[in-house]
Amino acid sequence: MDTLGILTGILQGDFISRFGVGDTWALYFRSYILVAHDIISEDEILITKGLKDNYPSYQNCVDQDYISKSAVVAAHMRKEVVGLKLDQVGNLTIEFAGDSKLIIPATVDIVDWQWCLNRTGNDPYQDYYVACFGQGEIRVNQEYSS
Repeated sequence: MDTLGILTGILQGDFISRFGVGDTWALYFRSYILVAHDIISEDEILITKGLKDNYPSYQNCVDQDYISKSAVVAAHMRKEVVGLKLDQVGNLTIEFAGDSKLIIPATVDIVDWQWCLNRTGNDPYQDYYVACFGQGEIRVNQEYSS
């Protein structure tokens, strides 16, 4: 089975039940965790503008983009994954019910891996079922225990 087929088989029909953010993002699905260095949504622009204009403490935040991205991810919790797309570079687009999407990019600078799907939440050097190590470099771990 191809990489997109594997990702679709695992994630489609499921939903984000919780998430975490720190040095990386962790999106928790039923039995799997999607770990990524970044999450992108068109909606974060609107939220960021609202925060800049209406929330004075926003100016002093260390990781300002985490705030709007966290709001977007929270808005996608418990929404069913209805489709996935994977481009040649390795950007993973997760489509949700209600015509919204999150993009897990494969283009983050200065990292040695981009995203991975596993059951531990660790980086792919410790554990992965499917992982994107760099642009166009996606691997499936054939020895992963289901």
